[in-house]
Amino acid sequence: MLADRHSPPRGATFADWSRDFCLLAVAVAGVGVFFGVQLTLFNNFIVDRFGIEPHHLGYLEALREVPGLLSVLMIALVLRRPMPITAGIAVVIMGLGIMAFSAVTTVFALAVFSVFWSIGFHCWVPLEQAMALRFSPPGDKGRWLGRLRSVQGAACLVAIGGCILVMKHIDYAGLFIAAGAVTIIGGVVLMCATRKPAIGIEERLVFRRRYRLYYVLNFLQGCRKQMFVTFAIFALVKVHGMPVETTMILILINQVLVTLTGPLMGQLVDRFGERAMLSASYLGLVFVFLGYAIVDHRPTLYVLYCIDNLIFIGGIALTTYIHRIAPEADLKPTLSMGVTMNHMAAVAAPLIGGLAWYYFSYKVIFFSGSFLAVVSLVVCQWVRPGTCRQEPRAGG
Repeated sequence: MLADRHSPPRGATFADWSRDFCLLAVAVAGVGVFFGVQLTLFNNFIVDRFGIEPHHLGYLEALREVPGLLSVLMIALVLRRPMPITAGIAVVIMGLGIMAFSAVTTVFALAVFSVFWSIGFHCWVPLEQAMALRFSPPGDKGRWLGRLRSVQGAACLVAIGGCILVMKHIDYAGLFIAAGAVTIIGGVVLMCATRKPAIGIEERLVFRRRYRLYYVLNFLQGCRKQMFVTFAIFALVKVHGMPVETTMILILINQVLVTLTGPLMGQLVDRFGERAMLSASYLGLVFVFLGYAIVDHRPTLYVLYCIDNLIFIGGIALTTYIHRIAPEADLKPTLSMGVTMNHMAAVAAPLIGGLAWYYFSYKVIFFSGSFLAVVSLVVCQWVRPGTCRQEPRAGG
């Protein structure tokens, strides 16, 4: 795809970042630190401290994903408020939630604070996407989304490195507190961004027939993603005996790769289009899930874990796709509806997966994920190729 003539040169670096995009990047970095600590420590934390079993993890993750179902309603309630303020508050909630992990002593408290930070996160996701599209220059939106992904990956990388260096000195509690503090700072900084008024009249709820493909692909992505996020690392810890030190190194290597390839993935979406990149991603995921189901060689599973994160560019492609087909007034509520569709699946996936593991085998989860990747590959062929934003006709 040819870049928009108003786009900055491809060789430009931070010089072409607007003030608002920089402030958004700071908040994204805070979220990156949050997930750097949460992803690195959470699975070992719940096994070491609470002896969590697979079906218990399924219940916990299903409960944590419930706020995702309410994303469209939460965004509808705050739609008339400035996005930087609402998104900043959401990030602060995330920080407070992970800080509270330092004091939990029961699984019930763990579940409560997991739901608490999840409320902030699921409000943040569509707002971050909408602000990224609004604060970036015209043209090559995938490249700018890729840059934010690299910012988050770099921050996550720093957090993981910090975990590796100081884990033996301050333990889980200290790391949770530090991650929460940095996340809160990111949210506060974002509140300083320009409070741009909406273009046109934004509707509070948008559910239109012409966006049905976007909804379906989000639903399928929620199934696959939650299966992998919930059970991939957990399987490595519970089934294959991966120690916490190896978990941190694996996440570290993965984030290095994500940080380096984030802009490239966004540029590939701009160049080849959403359908081609979604197809490539889903095809790769078929083999990643199959590998987790049939391979017992731990180093191979480590490689597959990194490959999954590298090719999981569905979020970028789906965001640029809906930006291309939806008018500005529909964009934010439609992104929120996409998050809700994603989490209709994400609530059920860990619950069903945990029970499948308990009654059958963990392999059932990954065979099912491979099948869903095949279904996604078929469905994404209906994504119409295009190179610029289109204004859809009036009506649903």
